[in-house]
Amino acid sequence: AETLVKAQQDIGETMGKLGLAFIQLTKLETDMAVYDSQTVRAAGFRQVATAAVKASRFYRELNAQSVKHL
Repeated sequence: AETLVKAQQDIGETMGKLGLAFIQLTKLETDMAVYDSQTVRAAGFRQVATAAVKASRFYRELNAQSVKHL
């Protein structure tokens, strides 16, 4: 049970860090964009960042529920 909780916590933290990294990359791409393709790529990065942050929140909630029920 402890291993499951620890794994969920690690995945949540990793997804959160990944999301923040993509948010920073999106900001950089948007600020430095010269061509339309860079703006489109930044929009894709933004979608990935949002999904990663949502997944991180999901894992955090899942972890809380797992601890509650164990």
